[in-house]
Order: sequence, then structure tokens, then C-alpha cells
Amino acid sequence: MLTITPKALTVMRRVTAHPTLKPTSGLRIGRRAKRSAPLEVRAVEEPRPGDAVLEESGARLYLGPDAARRVEGGELDAITDPAGRVHFVLRATP
Repeated sequence: MLTITPKALTVMRRVTAHPTLKPTSGLRIGRRAKRSAPLEVRAVEEPRPGDAVLEESGARLYLGPDAARRVEGGELDAITDPAGRVHFVLRATP
């Protein structure tokens, strides 16, 4: 199971809270195109077929099939860089 930090949950809720977004909106971790491409996190309106769905404290996270295997047992966090941009990071948990 993937653990999501409180900061990551807050960012996820903020990203998907806009009133023009569908109620099914969330963040998705998956590959954009090629199998060799790195995983990415992006806002989506709904899951893709085959996605695993995690819901916690009002935040939705969709995991593509490959991503679900790769993040198992990890922790998703959000960090802010010196320029004020937020980045999601995945850490392995001991």
C-alpha cells in the first residue's frame, strides 16, 4: 500500500478543488507514452481503465498498472523548491 503524507494530501485536494473540474478529478501516477518513459504525476478528470484508485481524506490518486506495482510500499510526499514550485516525490519506506 502507498502511504500519502498530509502535505501531499493537501496539495492533491488543492489541485483538484477547482469548481469547473469533474467530481471524479484526481492525480494520476503513470506513464504518458512509452514503456521506457519515467512515471509522471498529473491532474486528470477521471481514471483510465485499469487504474487502481486510492481515496484518502477527500483526495483521489489514480495509479496506472505499472505505477501501482512500482510504488507499492512507498510514500508519496510533496516538497516546495526555493522558487515556490511544488513537486511530488516518492520515497521507499524502510
